[in-house]
Amino acid sequence: MKKVLIFLALPLLFMAESCSKFTEGYGDSPNNPTIATPPLILSSAELGLYASYTGTLARISAILTQQAGGVQAQMLEIDQYQLLNTAYTNDWNNLYNNVVQPANDLIQNYGATNQQYAAVMKIMKVMALGVATDIWGDVPASEAGLGNITGNQTPKFDSQESIYAYLQTLLSEAITTLDAADGTNNYTIGSDDFIFNGDLKKWKNTAYMLKARFANRLSKGDATGSATTTLGFLANVTNAGDAMANYGTVTAEMNQWNAFNADRKNYIKAGKFLVDLMQTDADPRLPYYATATTGGTYVGAAPSSENIAASNIGSYIAGAGAPIPLVTYTEALFTKADANLRLGKTSEAAANYNEAVIRAVTQVTGSAPSATYIAAHASATAATITQEMIATQKYIALFTQIEAWAEWRRTGYPVLTPNPNNVTGTSAIPRRLPTENNELLYNKANAINVTDIFAKVWWDAL
Repeated sequence: MKKVLIFLALPLLFMAESCSKFTEGYGDSPNNPTIATPPLILSSAELGLYASYTGTLARISAILTQQAGGVQAQMLEIDQYQLLNTAYTNDWNNLYNNVVQPANDLIQNYGATNQQYAAVMKIMKVMALGVATDIWGDVPASEAGLGNITGNQTPKFDSQESIYAYLQTLLSEAITTLDAADGTNNYTIGSDDFIFNGDLKKWKNTAYMLKARFANRLSKGDATGSATTTLGFLANVTNAGDAMANYGTVTAEMNQWNAFNADRKNYIKAGKFLVDLMQTDADPRLPYYATATTGGTYVGAAPSSENIAASNIGSYIAGAGAPIPLVTYTEALFTKADANLRLGKTSEAAANYNEAVIRAVTQVTGSAPSATYIAAHASATAATITQEMIATQKYIALFTQIEAWAEWRRTGYPVLTPNPNNVTGTSAIPRRLPTENNELLYNKANAINVTDIFAKVWWDAL
């Protein structure tokens, strides 16, 4: 991996203006600290995580799963499956340089005296590596981001199978630390934690939801075993609070979907498949997921349609200060339904599914769905529940989340028709990104060169 120097100062996204005056009697700007403390590292890494989960990688996921439609410029290229290994270097670097490396630095330099910070950073490291491996397959993990510590600037590429085991180990270590009644902590996590404001019980809850997410991902290889393991993790999950990317309402703090829509108007629209599905179901979330067109209707952009008159992404995701989901209890409920169904526990699966649908709608609209909607879409029974029902409603609930692409690959639902006008000439939807180009240039001894965007990653091929 190419060596990149990281300056652990808060990104300009959250800075309204630069410091023009120095504190009286000192020669150092208070906005340019010379020592990166655990609170500063945590805040900076969380912003890096926000950028990864709600930026370009999220737009790729939304377009390939037809939740959104790319209609111009770079977004049209994604829509047409023109996925080049030179196009996503910033996203790769952000995951590793702004999340994984700071996590390692904090754990190594401050972990012994700030155990709770180290635990939270392990969870965030898992979130970054989980995205990287689900999108690129075999990637650096065990040796990644350790250049400042070991001097190794060319980490090995770990197999995805070993990475998944590594993720579970990191999460277990974090949970053990957060379970401790006390510990050595020179700093107390608080407002520097943009996600949970220092609520460690919520971080622990998120760790268990992530363990369940990754265990459930292995259903293709071991439907029963993965279900049992998943439910074991979910037994520790409560509705304690969702991990969200939280934003402000002033210009410098607006969320990335809002900023993208403002800076690149008409590049990306709501997707025809999702809009049509929600209209057919009379889904009350549609006005929150998409904006009405000038004609007062909701219109999705079909693949390659270049329909700039289609509906924009709505206020639930692209509002100026709208929080964006990262890991949620709603997702956990759908995962629970999926796992129970694989074990033949159909009554439990139906109950989990019904609860998940109602919660998903309520979370978006602010009120419970109507009795009519519940009767049609949240009244499954042991006799009627199916994987397609669970996966389709989960797909809707995971709107614009990277997880939607992973779940579509795992389940095959909803059934999507590939873009017939894609540049590859292949009647299939991409299942990964090609190996990042800088790894091929600067880590050529270790990089595993994958050029086939239709090749399945390890868990997808089980």
